[in-house]
Amino acid sequence: MSGTDYSPSASDDPILRRPPKTPLNPEDIKAVFGYARDARERFHVGDVIGAGSYGVVRRCTDKDTGKEYAIKTLPKKPKKGPPTPRYLLKLRNEVDVMRQVGNSLNVVHLQGAYEDDYEIHLVMELCTGGPLLDRLLSTNRRSEQDIAHVARSILQFIAQCHAKGVVYRDVKTDNFLFLNKSEASPLKATDFGLSIRHWPNEPPMKSRTGTPAYMAPELILQNYTELADVWSVGMLTYQLLTGHFPYWNDITKCSLKQLWHAVVNQDVDVNRPDLVSSLSEGARDFLGLLLVRNPEKRPSAYEALKHPWVREGGTATALPLQGSVVQRLQRFATYGDLKQLVLKRISELCHESSTISEQLHDLFIQLDADRSGGLSHEELSKGLRAQGYNLSDEEVTQLMAEVDVDGNGCVDFNEFMATLIDWNEVQMNPEEWAHYLDRIFREMDSDGNGFISLDEIAEYLPPSLPVCTEDGELGDDRMTIAKRMLREADRNEDGLISREEFTELMVKTMAPDCLEQYDSRVMKPATPRQNSMPRQGSM
Repeated sequence: MSGTDYSPSASDDPILRRPPKTPLNPEDIKAVFGYARDARERFHVGDVIGAGSYGVVRRCTDKDTGKEYAIKTLPKKPKKGPPTPRYLLKLRNEVDVMRQVGNSLNVVHLQGAYEDDYEIHLVMELCTGGPLLDRLLSTNRRSEQDIAHVARSILQFIAQCHAKGVVYRDVKTDNFLFLNKSEASPLKATDFGLSIRHWPNEPPMKSRTGTPAYMAPELILQNYTELADVWSVGMLTYQLLTGHFPYWNDITKCSLKQLWHAVVNQDVDVNRPDLVSSLSEGARDFLGLLLVRNPEKRPSAYEALKHPWVREGGTATALPLQGSVVQRLQRFATYGDLKQLVLKRISELCHESSTISEQLHDLFIQLDADRSGGLSHEELSKGLRAQGYNLSDEEVTQLMAEVDVDGNGCVDFNEFMATLIDWNEVQMNPEEWAHYLDRIFREMDSDGNGFISLDEIAEYLPPSLPVCTEDGELGDDRMTIAKRMLREADRNEDGLISREEFTELMVKTMAPDCLEQYDSRVMKPATPRQNSMPRQGSM
């Protein structure tokens, strides 16, 4: 970003590159994003299942397959005033972030983005299990173990966001949905309308946004970083454990001024007698860790995941390949399209560079039932379940779409290796890593001018990538994909990728991007429920 919340790139549509507050007319916004325009032809749109300040969510059905989704419709024109480039860039940012972070199993998956003259439509995974708070309130008894599991899931999601340079800014119970009504249903994050790209070397954010009760002190004071999300997780966890927020038994009786004054000026006392008698020491310690008013003393989301209270029954610190395959698949899936493409090319060059390459080859052979040299959707699904992973068909499809980098419908060994290899380990040999990056940069920079252009990215794309055809097949056209890739690395937004920007894309993460941040989906035997707490009052 270039000093503002949402900035255009030099490769963007000229409409988006106008001054941020320029009023736009209806003709300007008809096809400004380049998304597919056939949502109404592909899907039957049904009843409203949710609504917010920015859009409406309805149930929809794919006319060809009968599969149900949720479709979120966002107007290109805000409720007040005319559309502006800044407003349109905010909408596109929501789509871009959801495309990337939404490839984790902790997030509602984005099936596709569509537009018409006046609206954009986000077709998403349908969650039928209801919001987080509704589920907990409908249970007569809930345990600390239940809430620790929820806190872990949300922290995993926040850590994933931060590792990709995304600050979520809207942690609240309404934004976490259960996938289905089963007791073992995974929890999924949704609604990226307030999320923003932000990196550590950039100035603190100033825009006061979010839900007031969950806002961190520094966000209220308009000088904050990604650590504001961690405070919000602490507030949500406190709410779930006690039935109210730290400073108020009934927040509805507080004015906004009173609410913010308390958050900014009062410490959260986790050792009050009522909390000591009702919560375990581990729960209180966890809350005290996250709800520190000074963000410099607050842990990152990744550090908070190491706390024993949320790690109980969780994953060990050092994860071998066995038992971490689904986590590795998710981590790769949340890389941007350009980074995935480059890693696949590097994997073709470094078969022998990783200590786990033999394990990867053995696992690939186990999964490749027909010995075709490529994994089909069915082989990946059956193989993962046979190894003890708990995934729905939709989640396998979601991961398969990201692992299949060249879009040819199967996963070859190079794609498989790119997905599962520990790239941090490969980078421990800096000379070798620099050699790979230099070679691929020169391959992409076909005219040798020291920069990768939009056209050069489009030329480098695999020929088998899906495109959006007149028949309504899924996928974006090659130039739309290339523009998305350019935005991943073009930090100064000049429409070109320099060698420095290319290297930064392949090396830098905003925060640790470790396997513990992703849901393992390893099936575990049932264990007795402990630390049962009586249902408490309205939250």
